[in-house]
Amino acid sequence: MSNSVYGIALSGLNAARAGLSTTSHNIANSNTVGFNRQQVIQQSRPSTGSDIGYIGQGVDIASVQRVYSDFINAQEQKATSDAAFYNAKAQQIARVDAMIADDASGLSSALSIFFGAAQTLSTNPADLAARQNYLSSAGTLTSRFNGLNTVMDELRSATNLKVRDTVEQLNNATSQIAALNNQIVTALNQTSNGGPPNDLMDRRDQLILRLSEQVQVTRVDVADGSTNLFLANGQSLVVGTTQFKVQTQVDPQDPQNLLVGMTTKVNGQDRLLAFDSKSLGNGALSGFLSFRENELTEYQNTISLLAARIGQAVNDVQTTGVDLDNNPGSALFSFGNRGNFVTDIFRVVPNINNSTANPTQITMRGLDLSKLGPAEYEVQIVGSQPRYREMGSNGPFVPAALVTDPGGDYYEIRDPAGAPLLSFQLSNATPQEGDRFVLMPVREAALNMRTALNRPSEVAASSAVNPSIGNNENILKVAALQTARTLSQSNNSAGVSISDGFNQLVSRVGNKTREFNLAAESRETVLNQVADSRDALQGVNMDEEAANLIKFQQAYQASGRVISLSKELFDQILSMF
Repeated sequence: MSNSVYGIALSGLNAARAGLSTTSHNIANSNTVGFNRQQVIQQSRPSTGSDIGYIGQGVDIASVQRVYSDFINAQEQKATSDAAFYNAKAQQIARVDAMIADDASGLSSALSIFFGAAQTLSTNPADLAARQNYLSSAGTLTSRFNGLNTVMDELRSATNLKVRDTVEQLNNATSQIAALNNQIVTALNQTSNGGPPNDLMDRRDQLILRLSEQVQVTRVDVADGSTNLFLANGQSLVVGTTQFKVQTQVDPQDPQNLLVGMTTKVNGQDRLLAFDSKSLGNGALSGFLSFRENELTEYQNTISLLAARIGQAVNDVQTTGVDLDNNPGSALFSFGNRGNFVTDIFRVVPNINNSTANPTQITMRGLDLSKLGPAEYEVQIVGSQPRYREMGSNGPFVPAALVTDPGGDYYEIRDPAGAPLLSFQLSNATPQEGDRFVLMPVREAALNMRTALNRPSEVAASSAVNPSIGNNENILKVAALQTARTLSQSNNSAGVSISDGFNQLVSRVGNKTREFNLAAESRETVLNQVADSRDALQGVNMDEEAANLIKFQQAYQASGRVISLSKELFDQILSMF
């Protein structure tokens, strides 16, 4: 009997000691990020049958488990990705908002000065000082367009750097997760009861949470204790102990962009399978890519569209008048050295995977800046015919309209009302099936815009119909362009003026900035709420742990007293003999 009591007491002593050690471990890690409190799971030993019934044999420690909720942790991972996505977009667009709304760097003041100088010149069209002021204001305007485009390019480069840094952090996290998978599986196989290595699992969960800041992941826990991770598009990141690295590569079609993807074998050669932001779900990486693909491209193209439209409209007026020496007017603005306005501002980018044998080539033929928007277009050859859709769209490719012309057939991209936006020709009679192109109608305009006139006398202030020193009809037409509706006439719209076009851009950027800021704030609130729920359930509560210390201390002392009592009983039995 004394031996049975001694064994029972010893089991209780061991259980109380394990409880004290676990409680002490919880208290020591109360400030450790990602630590989940642990608890000892006890179970009674099987009872032993006797003439008087079954008698208990004490307690065993089943395992030491961490308090953990799959549901709450999945919520926290999703909330982390959402918050990181909108924080990334809000961070980047705030720079655009500050830039274009600033009088020192924006266009509003430069446009007002230019049209104001035209109005001043109209009051005395022969005045050389007024003419020089007009040319100077034109130079200021072109410099402002150049500067805005430069800042946009710098922001694109900065976004690419953030993309590269994010990918590096992502790969570092997946490498550590794969290593921890190996450690956890090994540790599980080394314990007799399969008890989990809680601290290693906490470290892995914390890494997955950090990874969720970079990119949205789907988690699949495996029976052997490992965890597999997949991107939102289904691409593997970690499978068991194997890491699949995400790669970055300069876009061979557009060196200003950085592609993100994974390498795959194509015809025996490594080729990057690029991801777009939509396929990645949320997370900082998707936020940076989405900003670059959507908002930044739209705003940069809008600025270039304004530059192209004002340059074209002013040049059209200038070349219909005569200068101070009664010579035909020359263009005030230039956009490159190719000698053709359309090809100077247009950019055609063939896909790197296009056929190399008799490749298809696209030549731009014309475009209507009064109807054109800031969109770029993706063209694909399907059955020897070009089809197109806007870049970033998930919609179907639609056929480009074929126009038969004595000078050579060509194709048009039209607005929903049927009005042509731009036209192009194919270089060969049999285009290669599957070839793709990106058409950037105005991408180069703000970059290449320059003032083409140097002498004040070259300003064509007078009309060619009634040329005279005091004639101001032509320069009045330039001044009138400030309010003339020369933009956004697509879909039978009345259009907007150049000034209103810029003001609409400022408004769009401001609204987007507020939208992303509010979205980031709301996602941060959700994340904080989920984190509070996780801490309430899984975190260390010092009051609770203090009570556990007392409970296990008393249990330890009681078990020790039972051991002492069993010794006394055994000594009494011996003394009887």
